Amino acid sequence: MSMKQKILIKIALMSLLTSAAIIVIVLFNFRQYAINATTERAEVISELIKNGLVSYMQNGTMEKRDVFLNNMSHTKDVDKLWVARGEAVNKQYGEPLKNEIPRDEIDKKVLQSGQKYIKLDEKLNSAILRVSVPYLANGDDTADCTKCHQVNQGDVLGVISMEIDIMPIREEGVATIAKIILTALIAIFIVIILTNRLLDPYLELFESLKASIKKASLGNFSDKIQSPLKDEAGEMVREYDYLLEKLDNTFGEIDKKLRTFVASKNHMPKDPLSDAENIVGSLATLYQFKKAIELDVTKDDIYNRLAYVFENYFNIKRFVISEINSQTDEFEVALKHSDCVYCTRILGSESSNCRARRTGTTVISDDFPNICSYFGDFNEKHLCIPINIGSKIGMIIHITTDSNEGFEQIKKHTELIKSYANEASPVIESKKLMKMLKDSSLKDNMTGLYNRRFLDEYVDKIKPNAIRQKINIGILMIDMDHFKMVNDSYGHDVGDIVLKELATILNESVRSADLVIRYGGEEFIVLLMSVESEEKALEVGEKLRTKVQNKEIEIGSGKYLRKTISIGISMFPSDTDSIWQSIKYADIALYKAKNSGRNKVVRFERNMWEESVNF
Repeated sequence: MSMKQKILIKIALMSLLTSAAIIVIVLFNFRQYAINATTERAEVISELIKNGLVSYMQNGTMEKRDVFLNNMSHTKDVDKLWVARGEAVNKQYGEPLKNEIPRDEIDKKVLQSGQKYIKLDEKLNSAILRVSVPYLANGDDTADCTKCHQVNQGDVLGVISMEIDIMPIREEGVATIAKIILTALIAIFIVIILTNRLLDPYLELFESLKASIKKASLGNFSDKIQSPLKDEAGEMVREYDYLLEKLDNTFGEIDKKLRTFVASKNHMPKDPLSDAENIVGSLATLYQFKKAIELDVTKDDIYNRLAYVFENYFNIKRFVISEINSQTDEFEVALKHSDCVYCTRILGSESSNCRARRTGTTVISDDFPNICSYFGDFNEKHLCIPINIGSKIGMIIHITTDSNEGFEQIKKHTELIKSYANEASPVIESKKLMKMLKDSSLKDNMTGLYNRRFLDEYVDKIKPNAIRQKINIGILMIDMDHFKMVNDSYGHDVGDIVLKELATILNESVRSADLVIRYGGEEFIVLLMSVESEEKALEVGEKLRTKVQNKEIEIGSGKYLRKTISIGISMFPSDTDSIWQSIKYADIALYKAKNSGRNKVVRFERNMWEESVNF
């Protein structure tokens, strides 16, 4: 059943119900009107009879009352009319006439109670209203019944009963109802025809909108709506088409970018919106993972967190992560998450024997039979993913399963698995470098920070990784203002205290992934790794400047000293593709900060370099 048919049926039903309600109300009112009108008429007739009987009584002609009553009984529509005498009148004047005896229990009840009685006897082809009105003694000047009757005022002298045919009134009501029904049917017919014509364009719009929304829910925003309507509905169509166009353009760009996280390049999504939702959810989880590993202390902490992701997010139960020793180029097991270690024949040997290491591509066992000879002893499907650490492959993730279904799911999520590993690799590299620095004593003895030698060795390692990862590095060159005055005024011991306090503030105010280096004397460098933007770098610089400015440094004997710092900032690679050149730019910005009043954070600008060259 179409929407139009449903609406028309509902309109017809509502119209019929409304008409039926009106008919019931009219019927009830007609019935009540007939009863009330007939009752009033009966009361009028009873008053005429009372007045007639009083006249006969006053004229002394009561013996002729039967003629009067007989004439009254022939009143129009009055089927029967009679008067029954009360017991008090019978005692005073003797036996009543034959037609003055109470005819039924109703007469007796009215004589006894003095209350009017009304009863309607309805049948299919007749309607008789019985009305019995008590004749009460009154004592007014017009007709004082107590003068002729031995009764008190208000006593019942008799009852006037009549049966009146109300069939004519009912027939009139039926005729009226018939007219109402006919009028209602004609009105319903007209309403349905007009509604049908009015609804056509709106229902067509509704069906078009329904189909378009269904397609849009599946990611197809190209189904525009055409409608001849010029009213609010037409305006809605134009707004809807504009919305579809905007969604089509915007979502198209989003979808292109999100597709990079889908394993198959030829993957055609059945439901792009749901796919996008899942991918965005995965990216949010990936972001949380990145934030978590930045706060991890050791390399093993990061590997364990990566193992948790593999097992709980991708349902990978058997895997091994191998590292490549940068000095010996040999495989070393970094994490084992199964009962056995794969590639045992190449552990301890040159890593180039590994196909994934040698080719730099993901190796999948069902791409070609026995694609990797080192897995020949295992009747399981396997997948090996190479991961860069620094500028070259430094990690291999070996994943195996004996389930075809499970293996298909792993392949489906390969790109996302690599994304987690790629996020972990620079942090792992940072932890490895930190350990290397510990072992090689690349720290400043006084402040405990990395020293200039560390920077010399580290700069060449971070550049390729930063370019590959497309990350920004904020370089902050920091110098303490008027430090020579501290040494001259308080001695070198106090100078050392001030430098240590500055080092503590710098180290505690940046992330664990960032690097704080004592560049020399009172100069320090902070490398903000993967900083979001230059605005974020400036924000960090301002935070450091404020903390130092507000810090009271205890210099002994209850004395405190406040110092300020000047900071120059440059950005790699936006300012230059050379990190050493970026450091030089930060130094020029620092020089600008000191010459323009000190206690400032200055961002490097190109004209500063030109000024320094001219100078």
